[in-house]
Amino acid sequence: MEKRKKLYNWRKAGAAGIATAIAIASLTACGGNSDKNEQASNSSLPEQNVKFSIMVPFFAAQPPATDSSNPAFKALEDLTGAQLDVAFVPGSAYDDKVNVTLASGNLPQALVVTNTKNSAVINAIRSGAFWEVGPYVKDYPNLQKYWKDPIANNVSVDGKIYGIYRERPVARKGFLFRQDWLDNLGLQQPKTVDDIYNIAKAFTLNDPDKNGKDDTFGLALSSDGLVNDTMIDLVTALGGFNKFGIKDGKVTPYFMTPEYTEALKLLKKMYDEKLVNKDFGAIKGTKVRDFINQGKAGMVNGSIDDANSQFTSLYKLIPEAKIDFVAGLEGPNGVKLPANSGYYGQFMFPKSSVKTEADLKNILSYFDKVLNLDVEKLFDFGVEGVHHKVENGNPVISNQELYSNQVADLGQLRIAPSDLTWPTENDVMKKVKQMYKDQAPNAVTDVTEPFLSPTQAERGTDLDTIIYDASIKFIMGTIDEAEFTKATDEWRKQGGDKMIDEFTQEYNKVQSK
Repeated sequence: MEKRKKLYNWRKAGAAGIATAIAIASLTACGGNSDKNEQASNSSLPEQNVKFSIMVPFFAAQPPATDSSNPAFKALEDLTGAQLDVAFVPGSAYDDKVNVTLASGNLPQALVVTNTKNSAVINAIRSGAFWEVGPYVKDYPNLQKYWKDPIANNVSVDGKIYGIYRERPVARKGFLFRQDWLDNLGLQQPKTVDDIYNIAKAFTLNDPDKNGKDDTFGLALSSDGLVNDTMIDLVTALGGFNKFGIKDGKVTPYFMTPEYTEALKLLKKMYDEKLVNKDFGAIKGTKVRDFINQGKAGMVNGSIDDANSQFTSLYKLIPEAKIDFVAGLEGPNGVKLPANSGYYGQFMFPKSSVKTEADLKNILSYFDKVLNLDVEKLFDFGVEGVHHKVENGNPVISNQELYSNQVADLGQLRIAPSDLTWPTENDVMKKVKQMYKDQAPNAVTDVTEPFLSPTQAERGTDLDTIIYDASIKFIMGTIDEAEFTKATDEWRKQGGDKMIDEFTQEYNKVQSK
């Protein structure tokens, strides 16, 4: 769909301000009743029903049922005319599962690829293992309206589009915290990096739950979330890069900056003072939220919309608990936060299981139909009379637990984020959507997002591990600053310098256009 020249022309304009471009596009996707919803057609291309297998992640304790016991899933199939054979895979193990599935050759007909620069995926694309879908988008009215070239270019490979991206807001990351604990201690919500430390200390030492026991701590960390969430939030707030930035004319990784070192030292101090969980190196994925849900921890990093759906266990345990959030902390450059890429993975279609163009078109018709307004309502509210009721013309969730079990993770089968807003929408989501808008201009972009580095594709995971392990060891005190520098030197020797050169060349090509 996109030729290389067009790709670079856009990137020239977008590399320096990609967050703004995507933010403008995403305001519609997150801010209210958009034209997209008003114009969404009841697309039926082609007419016949479609049956296909699909693999997606899930993030709750259990995946939603995909049989007649789940009325939401049955309604999804009825509304789209699809019969879905869904394999739900735990989110914490999903990337590994994608690699194993690719290696096995036994692929579903559609699968989410969350790490679009995974070397195994890039190699498979270049070997012709996946359908190029860019040329087909124009044939589907809802997909065509949904399509945003800035986001599509971010997931492109060699100028071509091999998947249907799953759009997400740009300004989505933040700190979530126990507002009732802040209230108990007479504290204000965090506005700066120093506030994060001070609040974590108070949550650890000052009995925020007022039970007379020393049984709480400040900030819940996980090994994978440390670098992907917490460090990026802190570094951008301190004025640094979101993963990669430009320094002295070269693409530079954020862990080779003073801001990263400052953030590491802060987390080491918090670790030494027992303000974070001592076992964070062994915690992965959504398990980090368990500390909040069990009433043990007061803060966690994540997507701010998690406040609406990921803490039902906490409310069941402690009905008076309150979760609130901030996106962006104030630092030397004002309020800053890391920009998301505008998508969370993409649906891809292997040629080994999708045999013909006709089969591909049938499957793409499902993704066109999930953009219909009635399907979006289903994803947002579930089935009327089961998950929600209608009051004064507006849907109201009537059984939150059933909704969480049967509907919430069905959202992994959609491509667009919710852009439905109702007068009865809860205050949490109203604030979330407003913050998406307000903080988009403050989101710091990763300058390499639109580009591919062969070295990153081939060795990126191994190179990341060097820095992830060294960061964890530094915080835990098993290595010092000099040894962390040795780890960055090792990263450079093992391919990091080559990656930097490749990204810099791509960046300079755009600047010279």
